[in-house]
Order: sequence, then structure tokens, then C-alpha cells
Amino acid sequence: MKKLKYRIILKYAGLIIFLSLSIFFIWQNTKKVPTEGDWQAKVAVLSKAEFQGQLVTVKNVRNFTYESGSENNPTVAYYDKTYDLNKLTKVWYVTEPFAPGAAVAHTFLSFEFSTGDFLSITIESRLMKGQSYSALAGMLHTYPLMYIAADERDAVYLRANIRKDPVYVYPVRTTPEHARLLLTDMLQKMNDLEVNPEWYNSLTANCTSMIAYHINKLFPGRLPKFLWQGALTGYADELALKSGLLDTDLPIDQARQKYYISDISRKVGYVKNYSALIRNTDI
Repeated sequence: MKKLKYRIILKYAGLIIFLSLSIFFIWQNTKKVPTEGDWQAKVAVLSKAEFQGQLVTVKNVRNFTYESGSENNPTVAYYDKTYDLNKLTKVWYVTEPFAPGAAVAHTFLSFEFSTGDFLSITIESRLMKGQSYSALAGMLHTYPLMYIAADERDAVYLRANIRKDPVYVYPVRTTPEHARLLLTDMLQKMNDLEVNPEWYNSLTANCTSMIAYHINKLFPGRLPKFLWQGALTGYADELALKSGLLDTDLPIDQARQKYYISDISRKVGYVKNYSALIRNTDI
């Protein structure tokens, strides 16, 4: 009699769990990505790209300043700028571990033009006011996916000078032609997200895994399809080095030492030729 009772309990418990999971998955898969909301200032404005031949005008390039010394009280500023893709010469891979040696980091790309201009594309979760980022919540349908076009004096300076995080700026081994393909693809994705919004995912659609997505889309098989570094993003620079994507033959420890720019960034401060100066190892 007791065995029959336990079997009935287990049967109904299993049914309840199955129904609960089914409801959860249905809710997740039918939940729409929000396109309007009371967004945090740093993600409130969408960047857009308009192509005309080899010229691309990027609208709303973020260029916040932080005179107060606090990330929470920025001076909001944006600009529009036209870039000549034929003058794109280099790509830089930027990593920001959230602490020295941390297993998790933010990563993004910066594109250098022969005109002296730099354009950063950083892939982030779009948070509303009062909302804080959680890696666990990021595995669910919680935050929209967002591509931000930013000035390096915003994207890099913020991380090195305001957050005081370690920042590494690595040269990418590529050609101008491949650099143009990569930037164009990222800008087109940025435009598409306004029309076809997607969810951010802290495992499969984050700053690092989306860069890998673009690389493999343009150059199939360049990176492994399944990346554990997509979750433990603090090791993504080591993967990039082993995959031949970084333009250096140094082992990762020496590469990190050479391309660490936080101290230089704090020394030079917010200046007009900021991007050139943080790459000057003689400072």
C-alpha cells in the first residue's frame, strides 16, 4: 500500500514538474523583446549606420564624459561621423577583465582608420533604470541585445580610468579587406537589431560569443563552433591568440603585459589624441 502511495506521489510530482517546465519554456519562447522602455542613460540611444558605397555614416556614436569621476553621473553626448571604409587599416581587440585575473571580462572591437579615427563597437545587454545585470538572469530572456558605436574616449577611458579595471588593447591579425567585411557585418547587425530585436544571452549571445559569430559567419570554421570562452570571457584573449587572431607571437602572459593600457590611460587622461597615446608604449 505504501509503495502504491509513493508511486502516485512521484507520478503527480513528475507531472507537476513537467507542466511547470513546459509553461516556463512556452513563456520564454513567446516573450517579446522590448523595444521601448525607461532605459539607463548609457544604453538609451541606438546607434545606426547609413551606407553609401564605401562611405558609412554612423549616427549616435556615444561619447560620454565623466567629469564627476563616477560612471553613474556621465555627461551625455553623441556625434554623427562619416567613415571611409577604404581607409580602414586595423582592428583592435579590447578586453576588460572585471578584476585582475578574473574569469569573466567584457570584450569588444575597435576599428582604426588612416585618418586617425577610431570607432569602437561594443555588444552589451540593454538595461532599464533600476535594473542590474545578472549573469543568471542573462541566461533567460531578460535583456535585449544591443550594439553600441562608441568613441574610444568613452568605451576605453570609462573602463580604464573610471572603473579602474585592467584593460588590454591587442592588435588583430587581419587585412584591410577583411577588416572592412567585419565592420560592415557588425554595423549591419546593429541596424537589423532595431527592426528585428533579439535577446541577450550571457552564454550564447554576449559580447564575446557575438564577435565569434561574426568571425565565423565571414570566415567559416575560423573559431570553434562551441566556445567555453563564450561564458568564461576572461580567457577569450588566450583563445584569440591560439587561433592566430592576435597580431603577436608572444605567449599570452607577455602579450597581456605588452598590451595592458590602463596605466597609460590614467596618465594621459581625456585628451584629443587619446587613442594614439594609449598605444604609445614609450609613455
